[in-house]
Amino acid sequence: MIQQPSSPEEIQDGDVEMLQADPVVGDEDDIGKGVARELANKTSKVRFRGTITKYHDNDKNSHLDPTGSYFVKFSDGRKMEMDADQVNHARRKFEKEVNRLVSVGMPREDASSIENQTKSASLAKTKLRKPILHDGEEDPEEFERNYEQEFTDAVPDVIVGLEFVRDGLHEEVLQNLSERLLQKGVETTRSLYNLEKLERARAQREEDEKM
Repeated sequence: MIQQPSSPEEIQDGDVEMLQADPVVGDEDDIGKGVARELANKTSKVRFRGTITKYHDNDKNSHLDPTGSYFVKFSDGRKMEMDADQVNHARRKFEKEVNRLVSVGMPREDASSIENQTKSASLAKTKLRKPILHDGEEDPEEFERNYEQEFTDAVPDVIVGLEFVRDGLHEEVLQNLSERLLQKGVETTRSLYNLEKLERARAQREEDEKM
């Protein structure tokens, strides 16, 4: 079922910074361009990539340039109909995500790829990184707990770490670092866990449809 946001604000994440992206032009050249949207609540933030799948030069949105309707599909399977303003906003969101990945060393070609970003559910061999906090739970005092996860693998023979010369210093460092991560909007372990579950479920649906 195709859904339609009432305004660009329904697909933005509230971040102040927005990057420029090539705007849509109102023809077949727009098909295949990347878009992005975000779902967020008090404790989790999940981003979905997608593509423009179709442009229809109809009599809708005559006050915009280009006029007409854009149809997009996201990685969670959701389909939406957007006008030019909404799809340009989603284009800037996509470019923002690309630049975040490039800033940590990923090649731009890979960061810009709109192909499936996770392994197929049946082929994925890695375990889900299970957070220590339950869904919807947040620790407002011990910030580092929001980034902790359960360790289920075998304990390695050798562990390399840091030694702090003052008792309690490691807790202070972890709390300060995790507080800064929260303030910057970095996804917690729970939000990444929820995202990976959604992506694996989507990949499984796509694989089932091919069978």
